[in-house]
Amino acid sequence: MQTSNIPIQVFCVVSTIGDLTPVRFRYESEDHRILTVPITEILCQKETKSAGTREIVFTCTANMEGSIHLFNLKYNVNHHRWIFAKFLVQ
Repeated sequence: MQTSNIPIQVFCVVSTIGDLTPVRFRYESEDHRILTVPITEILCQKETKSAGTREIVFTCTANMEGSIHLFNLKYNVNHHRWIFAKFLVQ
């Protein structure tokens, strides 16, 4: 997997008050396969504002290729887009 800022598809749960909870995400691998990654745990969620753009950053863990990975997902509130931001530990 590339290490930062790739667009992804996210399957999430939205509460009755509009809170997002990502459950899993899909991305296209370098060999053009669509891979689905189930999120094991959401460790932290925070809202940031960068260059006038609101984002919600989720720090998550997932079991990818047999090992646990820690990473950030970002949801761009203004454009309704998700990106895989970066691996925190590989």
